[in-house]
Amino acid sequence: MSYIIVFVISYLIGSISGAYIIGKIFLNKDIRKYGSGNAGTTNAMRVLGKKAGILTFLIDFLKGVFVAFLINILFSRNYVPLSIFAAVLGHDFPFYMNFKGGKGVATTLGALAFLDLKLTFICYLVWLVSTLITKIVSVGSIGFYIFVIAIFTIYSDLSISNKFIIVMVALLGIWRHKDNIKRLLKGTENKIGGVR
Repeated sequence: MSYIIVFVISYLIGSISGAYIIGKIFLNKDIRKYGSGNAGTTNAMRVLGKKAGILTFLIDFLKGVFVAFLINILFSRNYVPLSIFAAVLGHDFPFYMNFKGGKGVATTLGALAFLDLKLTFICYLVWLVSTLITKIVSVGSIGFYIFVIAIFTIYSDLSISNKFIIVMVALLGIWRHKDNIKRLLKGTENKIGGVR
């Protein structure tokens, strides 16, 4: 029963979409109908503007931190990986948005930072360096998820079952970038600034 409660609470908090809320309330725009159609930081930045993009990131990042913190307090650290997975599912597939949300990078980053700040920082650096070198956000995001799998599997003190959950979170993140991967292979993926 505890696992079900953790999953439901985390999913509902995770389903709070920064890009959707900012777009609808302040700009009267449904982010899903513009740009890439993704309710996440990158598309919010392109469609809603830089300030809205930064605010979107902060909302999605902080809800990841909050979910992990809340579940850790109410239950225990052992439940946190499940809460991360459920929160990312909520972000990616929010029920009130016809299950069309974001890709979960900021939420994953925030939640993992609470779980293990040092390991997450390494993964974040991979995202940062990859993005700066290629000027393609999706390359950084995919690199981030790949390193999450490697770093958390090898160096974290989590149980085997919880390591498996973290791997599932990362694989979900990579899968959510499947269209980006197709465009990368075709050489048509947008770079920072909108240049191909």
